[in-house]
Amino acid sequence: MTKLCALIPLLAALAAAGGCAGTKQVQSAAGEGGSGATGGGTGTGGAVGAGGSNVTGSGGSTSPTGNGGGGGDVGPMSDAGTPNCGLQQFQPTPKNADILLVLDRSASMQDPINSSSGAPSKWSVVVPTLNSVVTGTDSSVLWGMKSFPEGSGNECVAGSVTSNIDVKVAATDATAVTAGITATTPDGNGTPTGDAINAAVTYLKTLTDTNPKYILLATDGEPSCAAIPSSEDTDAARPYAVTAVTNAKTAGFPTFVIGIGTTASDTTTLNQMADAGGEVPANATNPLSPHFYLASDMTTLTSALGSITGQISSCLFPLGMTPPVPNDSTKLGVYVGSGMTRIPYDAKNLNGWDYTDGNDTAVEVYGSWCNMIQADGAGAVQIIFGCPSINPPG
Repeated sequence: MTKLCALIPLLAALAAAGGCAGTKQVQSAAGEGGSGATGGGTGTGGAVGAGGSNVTGSGGSTSPTGNGGGGGDVGPMSDAGTPNCGLQQFQPTPKNADILLVLDRSASMQDPINSSSGAPSKWSVVVPTLNSVVTGTDSSVLWGMKSFPEGSGNECVAGSVTSNIDVKVAATDATAVTAGITATTPDGNGTPTGDAINAAVTYLKTLTDTNPKYILLATDGEPSCAAIPSSEDTDAARPYAVTAVTNAKTAGFPTFVIGIGTTASDTTTLNQMADAGGEVPANATNPLSPHFYLASDMTTLTSALGSITGQISSCLFPLGMTPPVPNDSTKLGVYVGSGMTRIPYDAKNLNGWDYTDGNDTAVEVYGSWCNMIQADGAGAVQIIFGCPSINPPG
């Protein structure tokens, strides 16, 4: 088993005093040698206890006038379950994510993406790019899909959003989802965005796996239906959709918004939904930048979806155990790369790491540090637990 001191030179002093923590989720460490009692001279320190063992180290030898050193402490987090503390290390693996694509198939998706002559339609840009990204992330994302509005009837009628899910969330489901996207036609009447999000939440609540769950809303502009059945009313539909996205996040399902809007009003509504969903691009702090992911051309949409799926699948790390010192960011170190560069703690979730919940069950990394992890791979991440009297290195 790889020793922590072999990987992290900063722990050399700890190694000399008593050994190193194990890797992965096998937490064991050598006990510390006991110090000699005071006398005319000082006894030699006790021998180091066996890592992870249930016995103390042997006593130290006696000096001419001093007493022998005490035995080494029991190795922390031993295989036998001894709950003593010690620096512990493991390499986490990314946790898969469930993503339900909520795809706007309203007739306006047939419109060109801009006013340029010969500009492609919004739909012709979205379909091949979505298919490519879903296929490329099949191993790390469990995809599903719901399109709206349903059918080809009147606008804002009850049948335009039902409990139907085009493709249910499942592992290695890319073929089914891309077939569903390709088979969908952009000829729906109206844009009942709020009720489509509500239906997505109802479905996600039925899933029993432990993966984090997200909604990916791809839409070309303003919603036109408030609570259905209703008459078309864009003014009422906007706050209704924003409230639906807000409620989805409260229920535990953050929403990423990919927008293909062409007017200022579209942009305002898309920004509001994106803010409510809680997942905005890194450059959203710029007052001139949109808060949703732009999808006005194929390159932008590919980059946006690549960032979304990369963030979810590579930067969330379940810990598998409660840290020895819970709710204390100074007692946990998150590192990336062969040089073990320490990632800073960031409670604002902008550029650093943070616990995902109050029970410290997982760590998520944000911003440029997440980008670095995406480049280096999740295997380059190390997480080290400290103790009440020992901080992680760096």
